[in-house]
Amino acid sequence: MARRRSTKRATTHTLSQRWSAFRPALIAGGWAVALLGAMAALAVGVPALRAQAMTTHSDSPLRVRFENRPAWMTDGELSPLADLVANQLSASPMDRSGLARVQEALQETGWFQEISQVRRSGMDDVTVHAEWTVPFAVVRDGGYDHLVDSEARLLPRCYRPGTAPRGFIRIEGVSTPRPTRYGTRWPGEDIKSAMALARLIDERPWRSQVAWIDLSSMPMDGCLRMKTFRDCTVKWGRAPGQEGAAEVPARQKLDYLGWLHDHYGRIDSGCEEQLDLLSDYVGAR
Repeated sequence: MARRRSTKRATTHTLSQRWSAFRPALIAGGWAVALLGAMAALAVGVPALRAQAMTTHSDSPLRVRFENRPAWMTDGELSPLADLVANQLSASPMDRSGLARVQEALQETGWFQEISQVRRSGMDDVTVHAEWTVPFAVVRDGGYDHLVDSEARLLPRCYRPGTAPRGFIRIEGVSTPRPTRYGTRWPGEDIKSAMALARLIDERPWRSQVAWIDLSSMPMDGCLRMKTFRDCTVKWGRAPGQEGAAEVPARQKLDYLGWLHDHYGRIDSGCEEQLDLLSDYVGAR
């Protein structure tokens, strides 16, 4: 009977040793099965959740905020830009391609120099970080005054004659048709010359006395002309920096107009029809 108990004890001891040997492998196998199951669940569940998120609609309207909105941008003109943003986005904030579409669409409006970022926060908030273009002048064409920036890029705003803000100098007599796309430079050497003159006189204290820059005679003599509000023609000459051999430089012309303004209060003082600035001897008639 003692020998049987010894044999039974030995068998139990052997089974315990075998369990101890296989236990780490069994535990590792269990973890592996659990991880595989979790991975399988993720593989099935994540795409389903993503698809659900892409089709989820919010009842709240999309709020679009434009950083550094300039004071001259009216609510009436800003509203279509916000609508443009909303139309390019899907319902899901996870849709990155929609943000790229927004950036491209806004750039084509002509209102922006550069769009650095379009950011979406949650379902209903979009922020546009951009550098706005700066309106500078109007170009008369086809019976309207079309707004351009300082590089003659066409902007999406025009005015009936006489209704444009007086702060924008007008350019008349341009020889080339206006661009077909906003944000595109108005072609032609004549308007390029006019913009160079407009930029040169923009900060002068007498700038408000200039009604428009006239390009109508440039095809004949290559000269720019300015018209004052008293209907005096100031024959400026060629574009600043492109003066002919017998023509005084732009600095000298500015000095003379400044002298007239300082002494008489007007650059067209004593002028009945035309003030010629081309030579050292300034003639008024």
